[in-house]
Amino acid sequence: MILNRNFTLLAFAIAAPFITATNAFTLPTSTFVSPFRHNVQAVLDDCGLPKNCSTRKRLNALNAEKKSDSGLAPGVSKNLLTETIAPFRGLRLFLYAAFASGAFVGGLITATGVAAALSGVRSDVDLNAEYVNLAIDFGAVALFGVLAKIDLDKGEELKKSVEDKIENKKKQKKIVKGMREREQRLSKLELDVRVTEDGETKRASVGIMQEKAKQHIILVAGPGRVIRDALRGAQLNKVNFAMTNILVVPYETGLDEAERASKPSGSGFADRPSYERQPYVAEPVGEGWDEFIAEEINTAVEQAGEKAKDEGIALVIANDGKVLRRGLGKVPWRQMVDELEEAVTGEKKETAIPFLEFME
Repeated sequence: MILNRNFTLLAFAIAAPFITATNAFTLPTSTFVSPFRHNVQAVLDDCGLPKNCSTRKRLNALNAEKKSDSGLAPGVSKNLLTETIAPFRGLRLFLYAAFASGAFVGGLITATGVAAALSGVRSDVDLNAEYVNLAIDFGAVALFGVLAKIDLDKGEELKKSVEDKIENKKKQKKIVKGMREREQRLSKLELDVRVTEDGETKRASVGIMQEKAKQHIILVAGPGRVIRDALRGAQLNKVNFAMTNILVVPYETGLDEAERASKPSGSGFADRPSYERQPYVAEPVGEGWDEFIAEEINTAVEQAGEKAKDEGIALVIANDGKVLRRGLGKVPWRQMVDELEEAVTGEKKETAIPFLEFME
């Protein structure tokens, strides 16, 4: 019977790897939290402790520290999410422990029989068969131990992955919040807008241009090479800009205040290349632009890496102040114009192609 029992254990050992692929549901009991676990206030009320009691105050403070934003203790929501992704790990570990325990107990019983035979107490023991049984028993123990170790390691990897995703989500929320704050600040930044063919300009805030003149804005920021390529491409679409009330705002990075001030303006307007003298090109002036662009580029670097500094960024801003798109790399002007038309009219153009994004 012992031999048959051990062969049964061996069958369990052979079947164990397949358990890892089963789809049996198990409740995440290790992380289950009673809805009454954190209700310290109700317990204190039932106990009749005065509200100004120091013990009540300490317990309330401890309870507040243990709660997370969702009402669960720190780490509980993470464990619940982990067990939701892999709901069978608890069952597998239980089976590993049960089978290993059975094999270990069987091995101890077999070992006592072998010891009795070797000491001469029993003469009816087939030592060769018992040695096989010992190998099967303790081999099963080792096998289930290895399987449990592998499963636990996978669980730690999954937990680490869940932690990373939660942190990334928190980081993403922080980034989005910063973007929304910058959108509010953008309306207060100032532009020099050309109003005559000889280069005469008038200064107005972005918000005024959007609200009063109903101008959409495409902001391009990056090194000089990126700005030149973008403005040359924009020159080919100037008719579309005029028809859709679009202002192009180029901002060259890497310039200090002296270099930026030395650019020809006013009487030196004719010294600029033709693509910079177009009526749809507005020049960013005044305070706040440096900080705004630096924060936008830093956000792009967080999303797409250091290449964002070399490739430049582009923002498509509707006349209601909403940033429709943030992207980097070569500026697809036609697609940007189509997106603005779609935002205004609500009609999707068939020629519109999604713009390379670093942020949805």
